[in-house]
Amino acid sequence: MDIFDSCKLDSSFNEMFDEKNNVKEHWIDIKTAIENANIEKLEQKQTEIDWRLEDNGVTYNVYNDPTGSNRRWNLDPIPFVLKEQEWEDVSKGLQQRAKLLNLIFKDLYTEQRLIKEGIIPAEIIFAHKSFLPEVFNFENSEYYTMKFYAADISRGPDGKFWVINDRTQSPSGLGYAIENRLTMNSILSDLYPDIKIKKIASFIENYKNMLSTLSNKNEDSLIVLLTPGPHNETYFEHSYLSSFLNLTLVQGEDLLTKNNQLWLKTLSGLKKVDTMIRRVDSKFCDPLELQNSSKLGVAGLTNVLRNDNLSMINPIGIGILENVGLNPFMKNIAKFFLNEDLILPQIATWWCGQKKELDFVISNIDNLLIKKIDRTEKIEVYFGNQLNNEEKNSLIEKIIAAPIYYVGQEIIDFSTVPSYVGNKIEPRNAVIRSFAYKEDDNYKIMPSGLVRVSNQKDSLVVSNQRGGTSKDLWILGEDEENKISRITRSRNFLDTRLENISTKRAENLFWLGRYLNRAIITTRMLRFNLKSMLNLNRYEDRNLSKKSTDILNICLTHLTMTYPGFLEEEKEIKPFNEVISLIQDNSRVGSLSFTLSMLSNINANIKNLLTIDAWRVYDKMQKGWYDYNRRKVLSNREHIDALDKLLIYLIAYKELIDESISDDQGLILYDIGCKLETSLLLISKMRSLLTTKLQSHLEYDILDSMLNSYESYNAYRAYYKSTLKMENILELLLFTPKYPKSLIHIIDELLKSLKELPNTSSSPYLDSFEEPVFKVFSMLKLTNAKKLLKTEEKEFVYLELDKFLSKISDLLAQTSEELTKTYFSHYNE
Repeated sequence: MDIFDSCKLDSSFNEMFDEKNNVKEHWIDIKTAIENANIEKLEQKQTEIDWRLEDNGVTYNVYNDPTGSNRRWNLDPIPFVLKEQEWEDVSKGLQQRAKLLNLIFKDLYTEQRLIKEGIIPAEIIFAHKSFLPEVFNFENSEYYTMKFYAADISRGPDGKFWVINDRTQSPSGLGYAIENRLTMNSILSDLYPDIKIKKIASFIENYKNMLSTLSNKNEDSLIVLLTPGPHNETYFEHSYLSSFLNLTLVQGEDLLTKNNQLWLKTLSGLKKVDTMIRRVDSKFCDPLELQNSSKLGVAGLTNVLRNDNLSMINPIGIGILENVGLNPFMKNIAKFFLNEDLILPQIATWWCGQKKELDFVISNIDNLLIKKIDRTEKIEVYFGNQLNNEEKNSLIEKIIAAPIYYVGQEIIDFSTVPSYVGNKIEPRNAVIRSFAYKEDDNYKIMPSGLVRVSNQKDSLVVSNQRGGTSKDLWILGEDEENKISRITRSRNFLDTRLENISTKRAENLFWLGRYLNRAIITTRMLRFNLKSMLNLNRYEDRNLSKKSTDILNICLTHLTMTYPGFLEEEKEIKPFNEVISLIQDNSRVGSLSFTLSMLSNINANIKNLLTIDAWRVYDKMQKGWYDYNRRKVLSNREHIDALDKLLIYLIAYKELIDESISDDQGLILYDIGCKLETSLLLISKMRSLLTTKLQSHLEYDILDSMLNSYESYNAYRAYYKSTLKMENILELLLFTPKYPKSLIHIIDELLKSLKELPNTSSSPYLDSFEEPVFKVFSMLKLTNAKKLLKTEEKEFVYLELDKFLSKISDLLAQTSEELTKTYFSHYNE
């Protein structure tokens, strides 16, 4: 039996086999290479591909996935193959369509001849939410230029390529297409030694040059890529392309508008932005003039564009070109603007805003695909042949109530291509996403593309969100010698100096240090308290042990600030239940799960700075924590084991951060965050455990707990070689400069770190964020444990110690506030 037999099944169009089940000429070498390799070698190559993609951290975010949003990108070792001449014909059709859409875009936002002369009905445009009057008729007519274009294409039943969708808003997929090619190159010579294919390096380099041209080739020009953030489905690609194309990856919070210019907020001040690649949908780009609830854009951005002070790919408002309601009129539009027939056909489409077409759609609904013309909200697609009578009647009522919003389309099968699935080769429906950029008066088409493949044989839904996979598109042929170039990730013009990193990245790194240390210290304290509670019955003096445990639990409430917690007086608290709540309750601010969720958000934002090892460690930790939390019944030992594993992962992740990020990339800010959080939590713990005068046996127990929960017991023994004494413990934890975990050592290092930050003023005096830390350092140098422990015999609290620690805590909190004002908020700008 031939391994390709299952691919000979009847289909709309078979890419590999003709009507007589003979292999098409351009597939012969591919088929022969795979047969010579056999299934076992193909499996090896699939494993190698999977490993390379995982090693490079290639992921795709899946919405509403409880185990974590990052899914591994899937790539098939069998490519999609096309002849050179056939792709040249397709490219001419794509170039024509890109030119046509560019003309439509300019017309709709300026003269509107298409509407005035009756070529298209006004309702199709004005009823669509992607038509934005706010960007109508700018004086700078060059604004209305589509600089980047993508189209989804597939074979129709006649074997010709059809346009399925136009992608103009913020087309995704280019980064994945590049990574697919680089990954396939690694197996090309081994699995397909005799195959010659068109290279994509020239396309990528010329696209880079186009970006430079838009920025006037100024060496100091700044090109940014605006991303919605790490939870977007293609965030990996945003990060990937920013590296590949020498761009600065930003979110809306990184930017501000001032004097009708767009500025990047950096640690040293504002830096003018010249060009932006936009991956945020138009209406979310400007909360001032567009969607006022948006937190993804920049207030005033539209006015910057209105004043011609920014180049943008693609311009705000261009999403109107994705309006499927335009399809029935494209032939007439092509005649009107170009006096040409469409080279590439479209899926037959009927707009329901016309009486004749409405009647046709309703009469033939069993054989049609029904869509809304507007994709800006929930995408609803109805296959008429899959609806029952009730669903069909309900849909007809919706169409009749608002016909201008609906189209009917012919249901066509996509072509099938051989795919490696589960240790065998099967046919799968495939759609190609092609890419183009504008060069002078023409569009350059990438000699490849991103091929998406359905996850089941008979599925017409081709989507990565639905579990599909991808292929590399190979155009057979050789490049001319003078056109051969190499894909590189040049960083020649990237300015990575500390003062020029964005404030958003700086703030994320600062809070990474704080949340990571908070998670580690909270985990240690929870584990320590849980063990103390479980060991309560082991000791002869159970009453003493209970008092000790009660004090530790109150400390836990203060440490996590989950009030009232163990301070509740009106109702009886079940200690074990309260501790488990502090571990698992994600909705409870201050709980360990809440802290980890905040840490996850920060990790997602700085992930592109970390090594693959750090990614892996964090992903394993996240999955392990999810598995622990979803289990309903757990033994005491399982709770402690989960905390043990979590602590190991957190510490490993902390170490890998130090290996991943340099000082110039912002490590100093992470370090400042670590030191501040460690100091604040140490003070919180000391105030809870050490400021109350206790009986000698109970005091000894609490002192022991203080040292052990702070991982300082062995250090104490090494320094003092004596029994536990309050005075010695204060000296160790507060005043011993040589002990790295002492407060004075941490504060001294913090002062040095603050000095490394970009100087925001020319004053010779301390900055606002340095002054409170210097006061803390002075307080520590000017006192000692004996002074702090002075108390009257009848007093039950070490008041001097408590006041001292309280003052330090306030000063360190002030430091955090002043850092935020100085570097993260740009209040003075």
